[in-house]
Amino acid sequence: MSDIPWERSLLDKAMALSLLSWRVHVFEPARALKRLGLYTPAALGAPLEAGVPGGGGPELSRGRREPVLLGEEPEGYQEVRDFDRVANLYEAVVRPFSEPIMDEVLALMQPLSPGARVLDPSAGPGGAALRLAKLVPEGEVVAADLSRGMVETAWRAAQQAGCHNMAFYQADVAKPPEAFEGYFDAIVCCLSFHHYPDGEAAVRAFRRVLAPGGRVFVADAGPRWFVELARPISELADPGFVRHRTGEEFLQMFTAAGFSSASWMEVLPGIGVTVASV
Repeated sequence: MSDIPWERSLLDKAMALSLLSWRVHVFEPARALKRLGLYTPAALGAPLEAGVPGGGGPELSRGRREPVLLGEEPEGYQEVRDFDRVANLYEAVVRPFSEPIMDEVLALMQPLSPGARVLDPSAGPGGAALRLAKLVPEGEVVAADLSRGMVETAWRAAQQAGCHNMAFYQADVAKPPEAFEGYFDAIVCCLSFHHYPDGEAAVRAFRRVLAPGGRVFVADAGPRWFVELARPISELADPGFVRHRTGEEFLQMFTAAGFSSASWMEVLPGIGVTVASV
């Protein structure tokens, strides 16, 4: 018998169904309109700069066979344990919703240097990071997450896929390891920013770990109507949910953190992508 409380199990199922329903009834019609040239996304900020310049090649992943884990649980880790609990199920639940969003992010990352160093700072079970790793065969992807369960799940998935240009770190997004400083050509944060208790600290950390000319791509809820619509079920059923932010709030944070340019676009109904350059 499952040791998950029945109330929690029901909420997990409700979240899974709501994400699948949004994919089928909202995302897919919007994607069809996009293919016909009939979807005009809202946009804010500077003209969007697509692509990922640079490409430092692999270093952190070279010869590394095990994930790098924290020696002890950090303060406040009790807020993360729900992610440990769902680590093995998370990909199946979230993928129907996250996959088309990640498609949009990857389109904005083109042209992507095959030697690029890419950080997924909240990689979860590693689905997006694995997709990225295949696109940078001469570079590497570092999959990080504060949840030990998520890091170990992502590492196992990469091992099973035979993907060797990856490294795995248990790390707080706002307190990255020293080895990350100024290292990455790109950061990809897909559907994770609403879990960050201190978004401003996370954005400042993003700037510190990017190499000159590097870019960050953050996909999350953004239009105000969707922020209000998604709040009730997010507060009930999304483990570790803190808050969603509007496109205007994302631009303010990245500008305040010293990024040279920042753009925001509603790539699919309810979902915005912020692209910022150092």
